[in-house]
Amino acid sequence: MARPFKDARYPGVSSRLKNGKLAYRYRAKGMPEIRLPGKPGHPEFEAAYEKATQGQGKKAVIINLPGRALPKTFGHAARRLETTMEWLDFDEATQQKNARLIERFLNLRVDPNYPLTWRDTPVEHLDADRLRAIIEGIFRTNRTVAKHMLVAIKKLLWVATDVEKWIKPQDDPSLSVRVRVPKSTKNPAWPIAMRERFEERHPIGTAARTCYALGFWLGNRRGDIAALEWDDLLTEEIELFDGSLVLIEAFDFRQKKNRNRHGGREMFIPVVDKLAAALDPLDRSKGGTVLKNAYGKSFSEKSLTGMMQHWTRQAGIPSGYTLHGLRRTFGTYLAECNIQARAIMDAMGHSSMAVTDEYVREANKKRIAVDIARAINEREAKRDAMKRRTNLRIVK
Repeated sequence: MARPFKDARYPGVSSRLKNGKLAYRYRAKGMPEIRLPGKPGHPEFEAAYEKATQGQGKKAVIINLPGRALPKTFGHAARRLETTMEWLDFDEATQQKNARLIERFLNLRVDPNYPLTWRDTPVEHLDADRLRAIIEGIFRTNRTVAKHMLVAIKKLLWVATDVEKWIKPQDDPSLSVRVRVPKSTKNPAWPIAMRERFEERHPIGTAARTCYALGFWLGNRRGDIAALEWDDLLTEEIELFDGSLVLIEAFDFRQKKNRNRHGGREMFIPVVDKLAAALDPLDRSKGGTVLKNAYGKSFSEKSLTGMMQHWTRQAGIPSGYTLHGLRRTFGTYLAECNIQARAIMDAMGHSSMAVTDEYVREANKKRIAVDIARAINEREAKRDAMKRRTNLRIVK
């Protein structure tokens, strides 16, 4: 049993009799006991007592605080990335997607047999072989996620090379790693048969037909379709290239995508006759959004995805034909109308020609196929006609 140790020089010290000898302990309030070797006055006792009173008698507990980052590590790069102008220019959805991927990478272990993660690993310790192994591990299960993960890691390496100069640009391990993803088959363009089936099932005036008409004839994303207001519709006199004047009705609005980066691309899309017919019976007097549900309320952006699935099922259309697919349909339609690539890019609000060129290539591929078939048919028809004439001469 411990008993008080009455010596004013050693507060907190108590003693107990153990095997016929006095054993000394130090204990501060709320702390476990610490054994003190020897006895008061001896060097080993004095050294142990000094450590105990200074809180050095036990191993310190390391607490990982939120946002912690060791210098020049990937965790440090992640925190620095979030303060760059380039990151702040991204829209919220892009930030969230990249933040999730970066956090997933930071929590990966450098070696499965050790607790060290990439969060606490200096950027310079990642080489091309290790990066390739990480991406290939993800690639086996999901190619698209592997590609996005590589892009997210590249952002951290960009901080290390261009922003903070921790490593030289030529030492960037991502320079030799590539991920090729096959062209997506999601959200295909709607064939004419599917469009006709939808139009037959959902008459003009219904929310389904209005959503479909806005999606197809404007060729914009679901967020823009949900947010489009009657105030965005205007009538304007336009002078054409030949000097003639024309009075048109058009939607004038800014796309939601990249509004944080550059305010969103400004769009001016004329209302074609079939879109005008779809909008004609709608009530414009109350203003607000063009597309409303049965209660006269606006649709949320996310709800339109589920509603389009519901409406296509009602029309007997197979799954896979989506609202974004109507946007692709519009791009394909414009290319098949032989509209110039630059004009298609402006009409759809693309930020580059990459997607636009794909529409043009697909349309040209069909035209080339038709030209080939026509040339073959004409050649064979001439050959058959020549044979018939030859046979006639032989008969005579």
